[in-house]
Amino acid sequence: MGLSAADIDRWNAEFVRDVFHAGTQRYQTSTGVARDLGTLSAFTTWEGDAADAARHAVATTRADLDAHGREALAVARAADRAADGVEKVKADLAQMRADAAAAGLEVDPVSNRIVAPPGSTRSRQQMLAVPGLQARLDGILLQAAQVDQELASAIDMADGDTPIPTDAGPPVGPEGLTPTQIASDANQERLRLDRATAAAEVAPLQKKFDDLMNKVYRGDGSAETADALRRVADQLSPLRKHLDELDAVDEALGKAPDTYLTVYDPQTGTGKHVLAAVAVGNPDTASKIGVTVPGMGTTPQSLPGMVSEANNLRQTTQREMQRLGIPGTASTIAWLGYEPPAAPDPANLGSDLGPILNDDIAQAGAKNLADYLQTVDAANPHAQISLLGHSYGSLTSSLALQQLHDQGIHAVDDAVFYGSPGLELYAPSQLGLDPGHAFVMQAPQDFVTGVIAPTAPLHGWGINPYSGILPELSSQAGVSPDGIVREGVGGHADYPRAGSDGALRMSGYNLAAIVAGLPQEQLVMAPPLPISRGGR
Repeated sequence: MGLSAADIDRWNAEFVRDVFHAGTQRYQTSTGVARDLGTLSAFTTWEGDAADAARHAVATTRADLDAHGREALAVARAADRAADGVEKVKADLAQMRADAAAAGLEVDPVSNRIVAPPGSTRSRQQMLAVPGLQARLDGILLQAAQVDQELASAIDMADGDTPIPTDAGPPVGPEGLTPTQIASDANQERLRLDRATAAAEVAPLQKKFDDLMNKVYRGDGSAETADALRRVADQLSPLRKHLDELDAVDEALGKAPDTYLTVYDPQTGTGKHVLAAVAVGNPDTASKIGVTVPGMGTTPQSLPGMVSEANNLRQTTQREMQRLGIPGTASTIAWLGYEPPAAPDPANLGSDLGPILNDDIAQAGAKNLADYLQTVDAANPHAQISLLGHSYGSLTSSLALQQLHDQGIHAVDDAVFYGSPGLELYAPSQLGLDPGHAFVMQAPQDFVTGVIAPTAPLHGWGINPYSGILPELSSQAGVSPDGIVREGVGGHADYPRAGSDGALRMSGYNLAAIVAGLPQEQLVMAPPLPISRGGR
């Protein structure tokens, strides 16, 4: 038997918080003792075999204490997420009860139904005329079931009934959770609850739609059924789209190990896309950070693919760092914190190119991106940050850098603009980067760089990015400096994608080389522009 409203009434978030506080205290105690053992003054003067044996024993003890502390913190985090869920469910139920009371109805806490209070003369038909109450209650109960599972898992881990999984959460450093880990936990909890709510809203409408379609399939051609089907479809379509986008964000988090939901704005009820950013590797602790900004045609459904590409980029970046003995780790971020314009229909370019040749979306997106880059830099000021802008995202990236530069802020160290239609740039100095730290890249068959970019001066988007204003990286097949034979880029979407052999293309190698901070001789440059090509 499932949970009831009466079960929710008995929940107490503070009892769950006690587990969180106890686990956090255990973590702090364990790690504190481990640190103290490592600083014992005796080890600074004690010498000989006995001293070495003591140091080894202490090192083992410290490792055990650290492991115990991490386990305690994993339990604490699980309890904290469950407590957040309890509070949210109880608050939603209280609000729903208030709304039902305002309509002269109440929640039966045993049957989980919206009913008329005792002595009421309201008919069942009158109760059904109050829209959404039962669907809201069903959604709350669905959320409660998920919270109950989290709560049971936290309790089982706390009392030892189940082992603490090795993937119980992202790696935790000696100082505890970093700002990105804390923000990601909160964003993922909100995503979980939003998905449950959206699914509860979709379910009854989907059933109505399926029932009406069944009537149509059985030969019901009445105007009444057709009108009802249109009305339900009009309601269902935006809700279904929103749920699909939320599901895509959730799917993206599973496309690589060690992922963090660093941006999450569902924009519920606005008709706009969900905004999100997923980091592969913790940007708070990485020495190299790459932020990728996508372009036209990108939607939240593109995010799983973007995260897979970010994971490939990170792996190649870290291999190149190891090859050249560069210390540290990398974090690569798929940033979809704005809503790019739709890709044009090749059969209708005349009407579809308008949004692409307009910078309104890029200007708005640049503000969001500039704010995000400042946040990343503030959390890890010693990291090298590279901004990678593709297609219309290159314009958004260029404008973000210019906005930051105008404010005297220099949060980014390097930038690559690839598949660019234009950068609204007349001189590299507008970007606020050191000379030789901004690059462009193009492919011979890329319609955007070959046809749209040359028109940049005609609609106020600065000089053609590929006219020599910035050094150009190669995107074409060849052997990269690490000795790997790499495929070249064909079309506009291929720059970040792996080739048929699973290795990144030459374009991807160059992006990884920039993120890794490799020296100039490790980059693969495009051939110099011929004299006759200066107009491009």
